Amino acid sequence: MKILRLLLILAKLTLSCMQTCDPTPDPCAKQNNTAYERVKESLHSVKVCKYDATETERQLKGELVDHWNEKTDIVKQTKIPISDLPKFLDHLHDAYEGIDEGTRKKMNSVFFAKGGWEHKLMEWKMVKGDDAVARYGMIAFGRSPDKEFVDCMFVIYKLDFKIAPKVIVTENKHSMFFDFIKWTIHTQETEEQTLGVRTIKAFQNFVRSKALKGFVEEGLIEQINYVGSLDEIPDA
Repeated sequence: MKILRLLLILAKLTLSCMQTCDPTPDPCAKQNNTAYERVKESLHSVKVCKYDATETERQLKGELVDHWNEKTDIVKQTKIPISDLPKFLDHLHDAYEGIDEGTRKKMNSVFFAKGGWEHKLMEWKMVKGDDAVARYGMIAFGRSPDKEFVDCMFVIYKLDFKIAPKVIVTENKHSMFFDFIKWTIHTQETEEQTLGVRTIKAFQNFVRSKALKGFVEEGLIEQINYVGSLDEIPDA
């Protein structure tokens, strides 16, 4: 009898341990994780040409630009109530340089459009001034299955640069006394350079690559969707 009682006690302890070690999954956590996966799905759909991005940076630093300073700001926010989304976007607008009034209004048209969505992504860019201030932003949202919450990843890539002017040297030869005395005068002029159409698309690819690399370095996404050429990337 003592052995039987001991076996019953051991069986109860084993059952209790199994119940403790195998808790019921939290449905909210599962939904939140699904929203996060939808954010990553949206970001993984963005195409970048790695080779062209590397070549563009090399060209800009070596030939076109004589001033260069870059920085990346990244924000990850989970389980944002849908009702609080406008306030969250207002916070980004107030806190981060590169989201002007026009971009903030565009966010409303994208994220509050009629119809259901599981994930959405928006990109914007701003380049202005002779001492150029370039800002590239990307924001992605994934909605939970119950449509009550969203997860968000946000990045602003900041690049301050100046396009170096093109230097034009003109050589003027002079002489006197039947060419007995000769001399040459060099005159130098500068001409402002601009980014050509092809270079603009390459520049967009470059800043997009920088933004996605920021997500990878922070461990927020696992990979970047690299393609073989710029021709495989739709025009922005």
